[in-house]
This record gives sequence, C-alpha cells and structure tokens, in this order.
Amino acid sequence: MALSKKKSNKLWVWKARDRATGRLLDWELGGRDKATCERLLERLERWGVRLYCADGWEACAELIPQGRLHVGKEETHGIERDHSRQRHWLARFRRRTCVVSRSVEMVEATMALFAFYHCNGGKLA
Repeated sequence: MALSKKKSNKLWVWKARDRATGRLLDWELGGRDKATCERLLERLERWGVRLYCADGWEACAELIPQGRLHVGKEETHGIERDHSRQRHWLARFRRRTCVVSRSVEMVEATMALFAFYHCNGGKLA
C-alpha cells in the first residue's frame, strides 16, 4: 500500500502584473500567508498601484484598503494566462516532484528569467 506524502514546505509565487501592458511588475516567494502578501505590497508602492485585482484570498482583503481591491475571477484571466505560460516553459513549476527545486534562490532566478524573456519582451521593467 502506497502512502501519499504531503509537502510540508510549499513555496508560493505571488505575482503582480500590469493589466494594461501585460508586464510582470514584481513577484514574491513565500507561503500563502499575510507576511508574504505584505512584502509584495510594500515593493509595489513604488509603482503607484491604484487597483488590485485578486481572487478571494483572505490576506489580500486584510491588507489592501477597501475600494482598491477588486475580488473576482473576471479580472484575473491575464495572470492565469501568465501562470499557464510559466508552467509550459519551466518544468520546475509543473506538479512533479522530480523537477521542483527546493532552493529559493533557484526559483527566484528562474522567475527573473521568465519575467524578462516571456512576460516583458526582453526589456527591464
């Protein structure tokens, strides 16, 4: 009988995408928690974001002021397309344990290359 193993240290990639241009502005690696969201929002201040579109994750609702957060799937299709491209181009983001790096530094470097070449057209943000 095979026992299924659950990963104890999951690494989530939080992304910020400009809906108008499709550029990936920034990302944060960490858990699916309030602290990770705070770190990303802190760095996004320099971009002067006026509206955040997200799915209904609690951390976003707690940290983003009311009136600046739009919750719903109808405005997140662009970032979902980006996730799909990321999984297509980079094996480490597929759901197979043999290709997933446990190194945060390697995931960070991979995200930087993906943003540069596949999201931002080979141009720095």
